[in-house]
Amino acid sequence: MLKVIDITPDSPAEKIGALPGDIIISFNEEEVNDFLDYMFYQSEEYLEIHIQRDGQDLYSPIEKEYDEELGFVFEQPKIRGCGNKCVFCFIDQNPKGMREPIYFHDEDYRYSFLYGNFITLTNLKQKELTRIVRQKLSPLYVSIHATDAQVRKDIFCHKIDDQLMEKLEFLTSHGILIHAQIVLVPGMNDEEILDQTIEDLYKFKQEILSVAIVPVGLTKHREGLPELKSIDSEYSKVIIQDSEEWNKKYRNIEGDPFVTIADEFFIQADVKIPNTNYYGPYYQIENGVGLVREMLDDFNAEKDEFPVSIPNPKKVLFITGKMARPLLEKKIKPALDQIKNLDIEFLDIENKFYGELVTVSGLLTGQDILAQTKEISANYDFLVLPPRCLNTDGVFLDDISPDELAKQLNVPIICSNNNFMEIIEYASK
Repeated sequence: MLKVIDITPDSPAEKIGALPGDIIISFNEEEVNDFLDYMFYQSEEYLEIHIQRDGQDLYSPIEKEYDEELGFVFEQPKIRGCGNKCVFCFIDQNPKGMREPIYFHDEDYRYSFLYGNFITLTNLKQKELTRIVRQKLSPLYVSIHATDAQVRKDIFCHKIDDQLMEKLEFLTSHGILIHAQIVLVPGMNDEEILDQTIEDLYKFKQEILSVAIVPVGLTKHREGLPELKSIDSEYSKVIIQDSEEWNKKYRNIEGDPFVTIADEFFIQADVKIPNTNYYGPYYQIENGVGLVREMLDDFNAEKDEFPVSIPNPKKVLFITGKMARPLLEKKIKPALDQIKNLDIEFLDIENKFYGELVTVSGLLTGQDILAQTKEISANYDFLVLPPRCLNTDGVFLDDISPDELAKQLNVPIICSNNNFMEIIEYASK
């Protein structure tokens, strides 16, 4: 059942007299339990809608175009939580005192389909698997980590086998496409376990389009959590060598690499970032697989359009994480230095908030940037923030906004989306 909170003007819903407060029970005798049911069943051109109002059952027919919205507005759907206790869960490694949503463990297959959120399948029952197939909720994004039953128990802190392979068989045999990820933990799910996981997943290569291997993220806030090993340069070199062999052996149904590894491995090992072909359609770019290659390709495509000079001298400070700075200095800065009157500097911010092992730009906080730039910000005309360091609300993880940061530093701040021409145009004002 879905509770209506508003009705769109001039919509089919308004025309049948629907009101805020109504409860949607069914469309054409199909139960509407959540927003996905609503989206799935509303596409019919003829609907018999069962509405409950003040305890009264009302039935209204609607005729509409196939793609016409009904016009019901509902309460914000409740996200389904996770019942796992993964040994490396990043949410459990957040410090105390952050806003409540930060600590929520998401395990909602509906949001995996809609927004690409990763789920584990561990807690899905047959009823939910059947619904996924019936409503064609494809593709799904699934955290696999390992296919070995005992290793999965160790990772997810389960006592029983969660029947992963049977669930994958059911979903893929019914045409559900999957993008999988493996969070790699040295000594836990690597080496032979990792090889077996890839081999097992490759059995479903028709429907599993990509497998991304990403390094475990460890913060300094692990009190009471299992001791885990982090990934270093030498370990990254081994994974890169392994990935070359996987690329020779495993290709997906579209002919692209079946297994790709996160940018962080190449940067840690100080190895050249692969070319575009390695990433195929960039299936898992939001997972940190191919972000650097996309940035470099975009930069190389636009640098020929860079001006010879800008009107007035400008000094600009680019904020970045410790991992990215050497690459930016090497690949990006030389071309920018060719622009007369544009003085570019890069500053890598040490992540005091999460700890020194966290070196990616996307996990920087406003307070760390403030503390490490307040003594020097007056030397610059403006600061540039790295991409993906702000959430969908436009704030850092510690709830500081760029406007607040700019006010405290008394210097303009802009957010980069890897469009360097926009930055140059801003400097030209």
